[in-house]
Amino acid sequence: MRILRGKKIIEITSLDEWAQYGRVVVDVGTGDGRFVYKLAKADQDALFIGVDSAAQNMMEYAAKVMKKPSKGGLSNVLYVVASAESLPEELTGMADKIHINLPWGSLLEGVVKCSDEIFDSIKKVVKPTGAELEICFTYSILYETGEMNRRELPELSLDYVKGALIPAYEKKDIEVEDISIITNEVLREYGTQWAKRLGFGRARDVYRVKAFIKNGSGN
Repeated sequence: MRILRGKKIIEITSLDEWAQYGRVVVDVGTGDGRFVYKLAKADQDALFIGVDSAAQNMMEYAAKVMKKPSKGGLSNVLYVVASAESLPEELTGMADKIHINLPWGSLLEGVVKCSDEIFDSIKKVVKPTGAELEICFTYSILYETGEMNRRELPELSLDYVKGALIPAYEKKDIEVEDISIITNEVLREYGTQWAKRLGFGRARDVYRVKAFIKNGSGN
């Protein structure tokens, strides 16, 4: 498994270094990694893992966590270089909670079409007893027509989320507990550059789905 140690990518074969953490939260498609850093700073009893295929984007926060605690360093954050479609075997059966925030590209397509490739990979890292899942996503025909056409994305609406997406999730043993449209103000609280950019822009519908993955690794 490839991880960022500061600004260097290194290979590790186990997570024994972080074995003391009983609760594990994984952020898939973490982008700049600021979201997991913020969560980890607030809850230092859990391990927070940010996963993204673009190592360069995570380097600022991967370097920050290596500093002394007085300068923002944290020992309960790990940045993993991997794609959402192929999460590392070392993460198998670890996650108590999974976040997917403002996905783009193939991850966005996998979320809104409930693709086997994305969700089979995600379910692999879920604990055998299950895990919480929180997804926050948005796109609009007003601003992202090119991406919608390129990936043949459906037009987003509550009708689509409730009528097509939720039943598809349930077929994968993902029990949806809440669907909401969050405000720009709430979006900005996620803290990432992309969330802030959207949050300070024109109001748009940002969908948040809270769910529970009932069957994880080993089931």
